[in-house]
Amino acid sequence: MNILIIPAFFRTKHRPTIGSFFWDQARALKQAGHKVTLLYCDTYSVKCVREYISYAEAASEECEGIRICRMRIFCPLKHGMEGHREAFARGIGQLYDKYIRPAERPDVIHAHCCVWAGYAAMKLSDQTGIPYVITEHATLFELHKDQISRANDRYIRLAFGKAARVICVSRAFAGRISEYRASDDIEVIGNVVDLEQFKPCDKETHNGMRFLTVCYMNTEDQLKKKGVDVLLRAWKDFSEKHSSAKLRIGGGGHAVQIAAEWCREYGIEQSVAFIGELSREQVAAQMQACDVFVLPSRYETFGVVYIEAMACGKPVIAVANGGPDDFVTRENGILIPPDDTESLVGAMEQMMQTIPYRKAYDAETIRNFVRERFGAQAVAGQLGHVYETVRKGS
Repeated sequence: MNILIIPAFFRTKHRPTIGSFFWDQARALKQAGHKVTLLYCDTYSVKCVREYISYAEAASEECEGIRICRMRIFCPLKHGMEGHREAFARGIGQLYDKYIRPAERPDVIHAHCCVWAGYAAMKLSDQTGIPYVITEHATLFELHKDQISRANDRYIRLAFGKAARVICVSRAFAGRISEYRASDDIEVIGNVVDLEQFKPCDKETHNGMRFLTVCYMNTEDQLKKKGVDVLLRAWKDFSEKHSSAKLRIGGGGHAVQIAAEWCREYGIEQSVAFIGELSREQVAAQMQACDVFVLPSRYETFGVVYIEAMACGKPVIAVANGGPDDFVTRENGILIPPDDTESLVGAMEQMMQTIPYRKAYDAETIRNFVRERFGAQAVAGQLGHVYETVRKGS
């Protein structure tokens, strides 16, 4: 089939990991034999005029057999959802008219995130008659619902309502957007993990247990969303008993200094290392070298980093907050309650008691679980079935 993908955000030369799960899914579809084209519009507000002027992304390129077409558009009101909505949709329409020939007419448009890729897909569908599917990932509907104006809510309902199919990345999240689409009319298909990049390897030798977390840290709110504050409070108590254990924190952003200050406040700076912004290759290497991946997010619609760590054969500590509930089991990790420092300390203690003695977690079992659920072949097969029903109109 011929699939046109519209992501709500996508990687740039300066931020190459943004939207990596969209790209992994596009690659999976290509590997499954589908023709895949990706359209993306970079929108810039007056706050980002320098980035707009220095824009250096290719207008059209082919990467791994997937054509990527993109453009920039100046959007003075981008920081307001209304301005971004119309600018983004207009840009996608212009890209379609410029790059998609009649003979290359897609069978299905697949938008990632209703705001505003789903809206752009709806407008393009109205123009072309091509059915569209929305996969929803955005924490907007859980954490920032109060930011949706009445006008935007109307457009969101319209886009969800007119979609041929709506997909969510977890069962809990499907329930959260059921006010826009009946939950029994929502498919649940998880994200893809790149099993070629994220895989077990010989672990480097190090003294003591090594815990790893990876997340973006652009603002203090983002730190708290990812539970970095909970993690560091728990690490204070945990490291007092286990001085040989180390915590490595990967990820860039302006709020790294806030997290570092928390470490100084708790007196744990000697056992915590901030390793900076990481490429995907570096993330994989860090996951291969750790003993346990831990990220006590207050909310996740899915949580790609967990399955990436599991693909490397590593057990995880996650929060029962929505997304990880679907795939973290006693065979591959520990789920703890949200915002629970004491439970996090207990989970790390449990890992200390089991990992060195190989009592609980088998790397091959963990990886095989991920391959069967979230490997490229598995996810592409599920999506292919959705596309086929959409094409047939059923």
